[in-house]
Amino acid sequence: MDKKGEPIIQRKTYLPGLTMPQLAAITPEYFHVTCVSETSEPIPWNERWDIVGLTGMGGAGVIRAYQIGDEFRRKGAIVVMGGIAISLFDESMTRPHADVIIKGEAEDTWPRFLKDYLNNEVKSIYKMESVPDVTSFPPPAYHKFNAKYYGFWRPVQATRGCPFPCTFCSISEFFKRSYRKRPVDQVIRDVRAAKANGSKYITFIDDNIGVDFNYCKELWTALIPEKIIWASQCSLQIAKEDDMLQLAYDSGCRILSFGIETVNEASLTHIDKEWNDPQNYNTAFANIKAHGIEISTEMILGLDGDDETVFDKTFDFLMKNKIALPRMYILTPVPGTPMYDQLIKEERIFDFDIEKYVGGSAVFHPKKMSAQTLQEGYWDLYKRLYSTKNIIKRLKGNHANLNYFMRLFVFGTNMIYQSHIRKGITPGIV
Repeated sequence: MDKKGEPIIQRKTYLPGLTMPQLAAITPEYFHVTCVSETSEPIPWNERWDIVGLTGMGGAGVIRAYQIGDEFRRKGAIVVMGGIAISLFDESMTRPHADVIIKGEAEDTWPRFLKDYLNNEVKSIYKMESVPDVTSFPPPAYHKFNAKYYGFWRPVQATRGCPFPCTFCSISEFFKRSYRKRPVDQVIRDVRAAKANGSKYITFIDDNIGVDFNYCKELWTALIPEKIIWASQCSLQIAKEDDMLQLAYDSGCRILSFGIETVNEASLTHIDKEWNDPQNYNTAFANIKAHGIEISTEMILGLDGDDETVFDKTFDFLMKNKIALPRMYILTPVPGTPMYDQLIKEERIFDFDIEKYVGGSAVFHPKKMSAQTLQEGYWDLYKRLYSTKNIIKRLKGNHANLNYFMRLFVFGTNMIYQSHIRKGITPGIV
């Protein structure tokens, strides 16, 4: 939702999630399933639905799910809510808006709910009883996407979870720092299913695809004959591995996103991410680009080591390194994470309006500046970074080896982010 509380609507959902087609694939055929992404697709309010399943990213996405759930409950549907945010939030937040709450990975909980529904034995909450076996997933039901409302990227998952202990991260907490790898032949099967749905452009929605280089070597070698173009998230450790970077490029990798979090070494201790090395960021990024791969970054502002100089330092760093797709977030204490517990203990959270927990609002007291300074500095930094002049500066002379279409995609994404910033929408949340 935008700052006026209205749903964020755009022409297409360019980077669709995997949850809906994944759950559609494990739903028995005698259920009629329709998948809708409100970002681009109108909700069929006037049709009759027996079950309405809702998920959304934290903050405003969850608030919007609550609104939708309230409306469909009034219409007589059974409303089921799940996902990472719902699983981590206290049950009392969701209970007024849902008949059924699903906590944990839905491959375990969703089939049990459906079985109980058929037997008229629906429970109010379903908690994960066992960790789903990632080697047994069927191909996602990509045909459930209405192509009219979706762009050219298709989501595929190779690995699930992340082993790192970052205190701010809901992913780490949700998956309990587990890291599971799917069989390479099944990943290739899903890639082919995505291609059959009309696109060779694949986004591996893995939270950290580059943890196990032995697995990556097997997967990326198998991807070469598929002739796809792909993007994903990865740890910056890959920057030291020339052979892996070359193999990634040969397999179709053209964009990697890195959670570098901060250019301020003093802030890394605050989030248990000391293994990141800001001293070598410049060298790392240059090597990645030298292998033809474009860079996206994610950073956090408002960490305990940050003072008012962090905004100019971050701007200079991103411009100097010509980062094509920089994204930033104000430190957000997501309920259920160690960071939330820490800031609660320190009595530093002053705003509990979950609608603001989308990375663009300061809801806590930073150590070395005021919350107002943090929020104003954040948006000023974004406006400078995404001025048309600076977009061109960041993209001009970039050494990544992208074809014309991918360069157009990167430029277009910058312009979409520019539009969102002008509207007060945090880039990357839709």
